[in-house]
Amino acid sequence: MIKENLPIYIKRFILGLIIVIAALLQNTPGVMPQMFSANAMLLIPVCVSIAMFENEIVSLVFGLVAGLLWDFTAPEGYFFHSIVLCIAAFFVSMLVRRRVRNTLFGSMVLTFATVFLHNTVYWILFVLIPQSQGAGGVYFRFYFPSCIYTVLVGIVIYLIIRPVEKTFRV
Repeated sequence: MIKENLPIYIKRFILGLIIVIAALLQNTPGVMPQMFSANAMLLIPVCVSIAMFENEIVSLVFGLVAGLLWDFTAPEGYFFHSIVLCIAAFFVSMLVRRRVRNTLFGSMVLTFATVFLHNTVYWILFVLIPQSQGAGGVYFRFYFPSCIYTVLVGIVIYLIIRPVEKTFRV
């Protein structure tokens, strides 16, 4: 281990630990409070917040790890979460490097866009196509409120990850 790379290793270890803690909180029933029968999807704002500070490849790897942790507990999905979080982390990192400012508001917009796309595509593939009867009600009772709740929780997550990234900046 090279001494000048030590802050990078420490930062990535802490970020990995944040992903594991978020996965445990998200996937353990009854730990996180529900809002109007909707759950917060903690791994999405964690991946978005990390991707806002890291380069594209590192973001992609963190998105893959977070997605795999989510997929291990998912009843169905066939690596859906891994694919979506990987792609989302890559594009969020690319957008922040080229177009979007790295601010709390930017984090909220990118988190909403990511969770909205994730929930809508998941709803289409695993709720609407298999059983279209009552699918609209499911979307507006669970998936859309989950978008709002996740963005609100994402504010706190961004405010946790930003100091970690700034402390170990190289």
